Amino acid sequence: MNIQKSNFSMRIWWKLAGLAGVAGVFALVAAPVAARFYPRYALFQPSAYSSYPYRSFKSSIADTLSKEAKFANLVDELKEAGLLDTLKQSGPFTIFAPTDDAFNALPKDIFQRYSQPENRKKVLQYHVVSGHVTPDRVDSGAIATVEGNAVKIAIAPDGTVKLNDANGKHPSIVTQNGVIIEVDRVLLPPDF
Repeated sequence: MNIQKSNFSMRIWWKLAGLAGVAGVFALVAAPVAARFYPRYALFQPSAYSSYPYRSFKSSIADTLSKEAKFANLVDELKEAGLLDTLKQSGPFTIFAPTDDAFNALPKDIFQRYSQPENRKKVLQYHVVSGHVTPDRVDSGAIATVEGNAVKIAIAPDGTVKLNDANGKHPSIVTQNGVIIEVDRVLLPPDF
């Protein structure tokens, strides 16, 4: 009788151990998988896309932007403002990176104000966040930038991530010192 109880106890123990193992594997896989299906996390959790071959883990944000033709204007503007070297440092940083089309779409009066050196630096600093953007920061509805003001974040019903009035493009680019999130508009600080 004791042998039967012992065998029964061992079978239950092994079932529980197997269940715990499955739960552990699920916990390790859940966050990146959730990021693929929930845009609130996907844009700001680029580890979900880390297996993509075009991720740039070995280059800094500055070097990665310099290699992408669609960010040529941004790279020139960052150089002009003296901020490109900052984006080569260890970080981590998150940058909302407007494309060349975004810069070209600026109205003339805004571009003239932007072209003044003090305004250029202020606007570009408004695109940089010190650190990684976590889901908690996304849920708060705003992210503080290096410039001092916050960028508003909203998730549209279709899953589009809005940063002020710009759209964030999936997937973001992981670099050695942070994350690049492509945006389709130049973000302007509230008092600009």
